[in-house]
Amino acid sequence: VLLTCDAIEKSFGSRTVFSDISLSMHDGDRLGIIGPNGAGKSTFLQILGGEMRADQGVVSARKGVRVAMVVQDPRFDPELTVREVITAAAREGDDRDVEVAKIISRVGFEDASALAGALSGGWRKRLAIAAALAVQPDVLLLDEPTNHLDVEGILWLEKLVVSASFASIFVTHDRYFLENSATRVAEINRAYPLGLFTAPGNYSRFLEKRSEFLRAQAKEQQALENLVEREVEWLRRGAKARTSKSKARIQDAMELQAQLADVSSRNRGGSTSIDFTATGRMTKRLIVVEHLSKSMGGRLLFKDLKFALAPGMRLGVLGSNGTGKSTLLRILAEEIEPDTGEVRRAEGLRVSWFDQNRDKLDLTQPLRKALAP
Repeated sequence: VLLTCDAIEKSFGSRTVFSDISLSMHDGDRLGIIGPNGAGKSTFLQILGGEMRADQGVVSARKGVRVAMVVQDPRFDPELTVREVITAAAREGDDRDVEVAKIISRVGFEDASALAGALSGGWRKRLAIAAALAVQPDVLLLDEPTNHLDVEGILWLEKLVVSASFASIFVTHDRYFLENSATRVAEINRAYPLGLFTAPGNYSRFLEKRSEFLRAQAKEQQALENLVEREVEWLRRGAKARTSKSKARIQDAMELQAQLADVSSRNRGGSTSIDFTATGRMTKRLIVVEHLSKSMGGRLLFKDLKFALAPGMRLGVLGSNGTGKSTLLRILAEEIEPDTGEVRRAEGLRVSWFDQNRDKLDLTQPLRKALAP
């Protein structure tokens, strides 16, 4: 056993995020953690990594075990180079420079003197992984590791995790990454009696086991409902609480009702919906892009781009990290100007811009005001 947590609990204010969660990590484990947004997956990972304290319970590691963590949105000193970031994370030793050079090559950086502040979101994620590898961890914790990575980067990460000598725990919503990388999957969700359901194998195997469990839980609820109905009917007939037998049965009926309420609340799923109703605009062209080009930091990202967006179109943009995908979106959202070319927009066009790092969110605002300013 490398790492264990026993009956840990965490609350923020009056809201309990999770409680009574217990888990063990062994050599060679690759544990995928899933769950709905707000279930506490990132919080759980931070507690395992020692970045945050649990309110209750214990986290313990085997003596000498090294734990490294890659956060969701890594931030670095923008003035440091790739080599400096990795060297600062590396363990002291005579062969430190050799190890750093190996990691730089392994992660795929062609220019180790590039500044961290000039990297795209995908290459920042690679840099964070490289810095974690420099620790030479026994357990690597990854929070949404495929976010910002291009397809090539995700395939590289899958290969790294599967072939690594260290154990890993990754929080992810990427079903393909789970399918290809996990040896065990755990879901944090209040639908389960202990707040956690875990099953060995990859994501497909987990789905089978979860389906079996939920069917059994639904049967348990049905059986409890029938039992409670019989006991309530007995109470309605005017059972007198005079004998010890009657008192015990009334107490049992009350406990059954509490048990049924608990199972019912776990089985009840909540949902949130947001209405993204469009304007019903009849214009055939919403945005027209003509001969667009853009350079950043003296490097040409793209040139002579031409395309048009019509109502109902869903255009997916892909390409290697650093090729200018986010820059193109920022130009379309009028965040920045192109070097050459033209972007024509339909009159009165409304554009919403969901950026990579959610920088436009004011984290001090109440949720109601943020959604309806």
